[in-house]
Amino acid sequence: MSLFSKPWKLSSGFIFGGVLVLVGFLLQILVGPVRWSLLASPVNLVLLVLFIAFLFLAYAMKGKVTFFAWLGSSAAAVPSIACTLLMTMIMGLTAQIPERGWLGNMVTFWPFVLCYVWLTAVVGLVAVNHICRLSSSWKEIPAVLNHLGLFITLVCATLGSADKQDLEMMLKEGGSQTVASREDGTTVQTGLSVRLNDFTMETYPSGMPKRFASDVVVTSKSGKEIPGVIEVNKPMEVDGWKMYQYGYDEEAGTESTVSILQLVKDPWLPFVYAGIFMMLAGAFLMMIVGFKREETK
Repeated sequence: MSLFSKPWKLSSGFIFGGVLVLVGFLLQILVGPVRWSLLASPVNLVLLVLFIAFLFLAYAMKGKVTFFAWLGSSAAAVPSIACTLLMTMIMGLTAQIPERGWLGNMVTFWPFVLCYVWLTAVVGLVAVNHICRLSSSWKEIPAVLNHLGLFITLVCATLGSADKQDLEMMLKEGGSQTVASREDGTTVQTGLSVRLNDFTMETYPSGMPKRFASDVVVTSKSGKEIPGVIEVNKPMEVDGWKMYQYGYDEEAGTESTVSILQLVKDPWLPFVYAGIFMMLAGAFLMMIVGFKREETK
């Protein structure tokens, strides 16, 4: 297969996918699992700009480089979807416990990551194709929304994971806390001050927990005091942090004066939602276009 002359077909795509998986295994052996923490802002932003620049360069050179022309075609889309789907099925059928080895933590498994990068590149290049044809036909709008929305969702969900924070904060009644801890025990300044006024717990006759909640006052970065009650499945959101009721002093039970909150912050999540809404809008417009075609016939 030549990148410049011989045409790439569907079979070439499956060969390419096999090579990609092999390269992934070699990277897994040589450098270890993917360390997403190294891609935290601003590294992920730089990578995003470079990736988008590559897509537009590939579109501009697709007439000269056969590989780029193939990358934005169905001959690349089908095998990329197949490889990614296979990796996703393995992930779904395998218990995701990092201690169990490579397949126990698929999001850091190089073959899994490379297949998703390949799929994202295909979707992105198809989106660029439709965007560049948008000026000649408004009928490209549904396809633009579908492919661009999927591209945004894939990219932001992947690169954004490096900036996501999932922390635990332990509070005592009458006390305040400004720091929370990571899974490895290191602490993080949240920028918030959380005061626990009261922790309440209700139980069933059998003694099993029925409801437990934390009555808190959260002071935001701006100094505004925000009162609220945090319950299981009823989080409180302040300054981008979502605070969930996570635990309590189980030994004390109903007499517990300690509450454990889970603090989650994902700055890329709004963009993921935006991408999903774009796909929904594209699907809706495609339905309208389809109905109009049927009426015309």
